[in-house]
Order: sequence, then structure tokens, then C-alpha cells
Amino acid sequence: MNQILEIQNSQQQALLYLLAFLKEQDYHFTTITPLSHQRILDRKKNETYKHRTLQDIFGWNLGFKKTDLDPVLFELLQEHQLLQLQQGQYLSQVRVSSLDNELFIHSAFPTTQQDAVFFGPDTYRFVYHLKQYLATQPRPFKRAVEICCGTSAAAISLARQFPDNNEIMVADLNPKALLYSQINISFAGLNHIHPVQSNLFSNLEGNFDLIFANPPYLIDADQRQYRHGGNKLDGCDLSFRIIKEGLQRLNSGGRLFLYTGVTVTGHGNLFLQHLKDFMQQHQNIIWSYEEIDPDIFGEELEQPAYQHVERIALALIKIEVRA
Repeated sequence: MNQILEIQNSQQQALLYLLAFLKEQDYHFTTITPLSHQRILDRKKNETYKHRTLQDIFGWNLGFKKTDLDPVLFELLQEHQLLQLQQGQYLSQVRVSSLDNELFIHSAFPTTQQDAVFFGPDTYRFVYHLKQYLATQPRPFKRAVEICCGTSAAAISLARQFPDNNEIMVADLNPKALLYSQINISFAGLNHIHPVQSNLFSNLEGNFDLIFANPPYLIDADQRQYRHGGNKLDGCDLSFRIIKEGLQRLNSGGRLFLYTGVTVTGHGNLFLQHLKDFMQQHQNIIWSYEEIDPDIFGEELEQPAYQHVERIALALIKIEVRA
């Protein structure tokens, strides 16, 4: 166990150095959908090149030569097993993306590992809508938690928007997500965001003024942690559990903000039907459901688990406990 911790701490320092190096080089990279990423990757792989850029190496995850990278950075990443040699070229074992002038470490492409830590278009949309929502709220939060935090991009963005030293917890079941979260939090210089390994709320103490989450919401055949939302409710079981358990952990006047995908079939929206039935049991809350994108992940409709589904939509659920 001590050896594992030493390796993690050592890798953490190497990745913090990487982020600082990229920041100094004014690195920016916007992460797109995996399908679009693969198309660009195929295009770039077929190009002849003289030198890979930092975006090629740490954004697109293209193979590169030792001479393409700063020698000090190369040696540091190689020493800490953050580079892989494949067919005569090196590949970075992490990616770095930018959002709101912050840089975030996350998993390399493709994110096929069970414990992969994802960052992509959902991250950008989630942060945007969360900030828009909180900008309309009259009461700032004192204690908040991000459930299924991944890279903790949303929590970091929130801490920047509300810099008054409010306490923010970030929770995830995936140890690698918490490792990357800690790196991203440390690099952002935010000491009031606290990572906790937790299956939803199981290891979290006390109640919260704000609960926010962008959980996995697909049925994933490989059950990767960042994608698989359970087999119930067409992948939305985890989202529904966050609402059910989260309502028990909100202070008076507290709010829950959930960003999730939902399926729509010929029989309607199963998740929304369950949500309406559940909300009828709670008289002291105000809630809303808003569909913000009618059609995402269309390729999933080809999978066996989605043969009864007409579309997958994006929705925001906002809940407030009456004070």
C-alpha cells in the first residue's frame, strides 16, 4: 500500500509539472466527442509531419518522437510511466483539456479502460448550465458537493465563480478520478475543495446547500464507470438514485442540480414518468425538468440495449427544498 501511495504521489508531482509547463506555453485544447476525435485522429495519422505540437501530443493523443517534446518534460514523464512506446512512437498516457482558462488532466484516448476518467462535450455543457443556473439564485451556498465528479471541472469552475471560501466536496467511486481531481484542484490552487471516495453519498457526512451532478447515464456493455448508469431506466438508474438520496441530504433552502441523458421511446419518457411519480410524495419542494437537447449519442441506438429507444435527450433537473 505504501509503495502504491509513493507511486501515486510521484506521478502527481510529474503531472503537476506537466500542467505548469503547458500553462507556460499558453496551451489550449477543446475535447470533442470520441467519434469526432477518431475522425481527426485518422486524418492526422495519415499526414506526414516534421514535428508534433503540444496539442497533438496531449490533446489528440497522437504518437510522437522523443525530439518532439521538451527533453526535461520527456524524461520526467517517461520516468513516471506516463508515456507508452508503441510501434516506434511514444504516446501520452493522459490528456489535457482547457475550460474557462483552467487546464484539466484526464484519461488518454480512447477511454476504453474500466477506470477511465472522461472529459468532453458533456463537461462543457454541464459547467455552462450550472453556472447559468447559480447566477440566478439569490442565496450563495456554504457547503456543496459534486457527485460523480470525474475531473472535478465543475467544482473548480464553481469555486472560481464563488471565491468566498465556501466548502466544496467532490465525490467519486473511481480512485483514478479522485487522483486526477486532486491534481486539477492542486494546480488550480483551491484548498477548499475536498475529494472523497464515495459511492454517491455513502461516505459523505452532513447535509448540503447545493448538490450538483453529471453522472453516467448510458447502458454500457463494458460497464465503464464514466459511462454506465445502470441497466434500469435505460441507463438512468444512477441519476434517479442521486435525486432520491440527494433529497435526504439537502438543507432547508438547499438545491439539487442534475444534468443527465434520458431515453424517449414510443411509450414516452420513462425517467420523467418515474420522476413525476416520485415528486408527488414530496410536498416541500419546488422542481423543474427541462430538455435542453433532443438528440444525442445517436450511434447508441444501434446497440442491442437501445432497440426500443427512439432518441436520447439531455435534460436538466432542478430541485429546491422550501425554506
